[in-house]
Amino acid sequence: MKNKNLEKKLEIGFWALIAATWLFSFYAIPHSALGPNGFFGSFFENHTFLKLAAVFVLMAHLTIAAMSINFHRGHTHQAIKLNKFVDYAMQTWLWAISSMSKLDWVSVHIYHHAHSDQAEDPHSPKQKGLLHVFFFGVLDFTEAKSWPAVKKIRDRLPASTYEKFIANHLFLAPIILASSLFFLFGPKYGSILSVLNFAITPLFAVGGVNALAHAFGYQNYDSKDESRNLGFLLPLNWIISGELDHNNHHRYPKSPSFAHRWFEFDIGFVYVRALKVLGLARITGNIPDYHSVAHTKTVASSVGSAVDAASEHLSIQPLQLAE
Repeated sequence: MKNKNLEKKLEIGFWALIAATWLFSFYAIPHSALGPNGFFGSFFENHTFLKLAAVFVLMAHLTIAAMSINFHRGHTHQAIKLNKFVDYAMQTWLWAISSMSKLDWVSVHIYHHAHSDQAEDPHSPKQKGLLHVFFFGVLDFTEAKSWPAVKKIRDRLPASTYEKFIANHLFLAPIILASSLFFLFGPKYGSILSVLNFAITPLFAVGGVNALAHAFGYQNYDSKDESRNLGFLLPLNWIISGELDHNNHHRYPKSPSFAHRWFEFDIGFVYVRALKVLGLARITGNIPDYHSVAHTKTVASSVGSAVDAASEHLSIQPLQLAE
C-alpha cells in the first residue's frame, strides 16, 4: 500500500513538473523571441481596460451567437439547417473558445429540456440555487456529461469523423488558441485574453442563461417549468444572441426565433435570416403566432414552484428518451 501511495505521489509530481515546464515555456519563449508584447500586444498599452472590455464583449457575442445558432437552434432543436462549411466553422470556433463539443452540449441540453427545473435538471436554480448555477453551472454541465442517461442520448446523436475528433480532444484547440495568443500579444495580454475567452461560456451560456432566465422575468406561455423572458435587458440579450427570451423557447423549442411579440428582439434570428439569404442556412422550424395560441402572461421576480416538464419540450423525434 505504501509503495502504491508513493508511486501515485511520484506520478502527480511528474505531471505537475510537466505542467510547470509547459506554462513556463508559454511565458519564456514568446518573451525572449518577440519581447513582452508579442506582435500586437502594444495595442493594449493605452486605454487597456476599455480595449480588453470591448474585446471581451465582442468575443462573448460571437461565441454565444455561434453556440445559439449551431448547437442550440441547429443541432439540438433542428429549427435550422446550416451549410456544412458554416456548421464546421462554428463548431471549430466553439471548440477553441469553450472546449465544448456538439455531442456533449446537445446531449446535456436535450436532457435539460426533458427534466427542466425538476430534480434531474443539471442546472436549475430552483433545485440548486441561483448563485450556484450562475457561478458553478459549468461544473454541473461537466458532471452531467458523464450521467448514464445523458451518455445514452449522446450515443444516439449523429456525428461525423471531425465531430468525434473534437469530442475526444476537447482541450487541443484551446491550447493551440492560447499558444497563439501568447505569441501574438505577449505573455501578459495573451494570458488575459485566454482567461477572458474561457470565461465566456461559464458566465454567459451555461451559468447566465440557465440561472437568470429560470429565475427572473415574465412568462408569455405556461411552459410548465420556471423559464422566464428577460429580453428587455437589451445589452445582455444582444451579447447572448436573444437567448434571454427563454420562456418562449421552452414552450416552442423548435421555433428558430426566440422573439414572439412585437417588443421582443432576437439578434440571433437576424443572423439566421442573413445566412438564409446567402444560401448558407435553411429555416426548418416555425415561429408561432403569439395571438393565435393559448398563452398565459405571468410576471415573476423569483423562482416559483415547478411543474413536471412536458414531454413535448424535447421535440426531437429521433432522440426520444423512451425506448
